[in-house]
Amino acid sequence: MLAIICIILTACGGQKSTPTVFPSITPEPSITTTHAATVTPVATSTPTKILPTQPPPTPTFTPFPPYQNKQVVFDYYIVGNHADYAPFFEYYCCAITKLILYDDGQMIIGSETETYKQKVLSSNAIKQFLSKLETLGFYSLESNQQYDQTDKLYNFGNNYQEVNDGLKYCILMKAERFCVQEDYMQYLISEMKNILKYLDEYKPAGTNPYYPDRILLTIQTDIDPSLDNPPPIPWDEHFPSLETSNPSLGYSTTSIYVDGDMAKKIYLFLEHIHTRTKVVSQNGKEYIIYIRVILPHEKVKNPYQ
Repeated sequence: MLAIICIILTACGGQKSTPTVFPSITPEPSITTTHAATVTPVATSTPTKILPTQPPPTPTFTPFPPYQNKQVVFDYYIVGNHADYAPFFEYYCCAITKLILYDDGQMIIGSETETYKQKVLSSNAIKQFLSKLETLGFYSLESNQQYDQTDKLYNFGNNYQEVNDGLKYCILMKAERFCVQEDYMQYLISEMKNILKYLDEYKPAGTNPYYPDRILLTIQTDIDPSLDNPPPIPWDEHFPSLETSNPSLGYSTTSIYVDGDMAKKIYLFLEHIHTRTKVVSQNGKEYIIYIRVILPHEKVKNPYQ
């Protein structure tokens, strides 16, 4: 049975309201349910209206259900993006996973469009993959990770210019981690360039689509009518309600955590909307939906616990 719990919180010491429990929703029987899915809406935008005459009640916080995270053997990812999901993650909240290998052999290959592929590698395939990186000189790399003129990952010559922001491409293998500044890619030493080229081109045969069992959704209600958004797609009636924000408090954006088979169903539904902006409608209202896939190694929490 799918439990849906809505938690509305007011930022910066504002008013807090008690949770609203919506009716249970039973998932479609087309996918075998391994455990009950959880949907936890959490208001994340700063309210624009405050009701000072009403004392704030004691809030009830709903922790996310326990999850057995996988152990990482190798990770290639991008950091430096900024997102509203940061409070939900313990670290590297906004990382874009390009390629990750877990200790059970599962490899997930991602992209900036968040379309994921996966494959379970054999022991021999894992050995070949890691050995290739070693042959390319991964363990000979040296870096102070300061992105300055003394960083041995780069040959700046007389062309160094300080960069304090921007994307970084990071590689983690056996406790060794190296990140390179995107703006300095042209100055990388040949070993690092060859490693990144190998990883970017690594596409093992026999991959299958990866479907997440945990997702975060951001639901935006204040749609700018002046923007040329695509026509809305009807929200599936079996999905949780999108009416989780409280207009009387001024909330316009809500984040929702979904796990289990419902996460997969929503992911597939949004994937089939072939527009960059996902606009949906429910009960005559339009919403913009943003999805953040939570991969098996990522640890999340309800930030308002």
